[in-house]
Amino acid sequence: MIPNIPRTVLYVEDDASYVLLIQRALRRSKLTDLPNLQVVTAAEEAFQYLLRHPPYTDRLAHPLPNLVLTDLRLPGKSGLQLVKWLREQPQFAELPIVMLTGSALDEDIEAAYELGVNFCLIKPAEVDALVSIIQALSVYWIPPSTKATS
Repeated sequence: MIPNIPRTVLYVEDDASYVLLIQRALRRSKLTDLPNLQVVTAAEEAFQYLLRHPPYTDRLAHPLPNLVLTDLRLPGKSGLQLVKWLREQPQFAELPIVMLTGSALDEDIEAAYELGVNFCLIKPAEVDALVSIIQALSVYWIPPSTKATS
């Protein structure tokens, strides 16, 4: 039997308190297959992670993600610039991207979708609302069931 390898979520967020909120919501989600959450704090760090540049060269410790979860507002390059870059890279063009934002500005949300974000969600402040979002997004990291061969 092949062991279940947890799927990986690359979370790009510079607010440490929101990272803790996401981690708490993951634990409270009661999902049986929680993702391997890899956290970076800037778009530039996400580029390094995805391209296997130091300190992210070890793919066992830093596996390629099945989902990128990013904030819109980041130090340096924005979440929108990260999305644009991801969609320009052939190896990441189909990688699911979810943007969490504190901004309810229509132009930010429209820009995110135009650049190729799969979902753009307003950041909830409560753990329970985040739990619901995590449960909905779990489709990206729960491995599909495999049929037994006879």
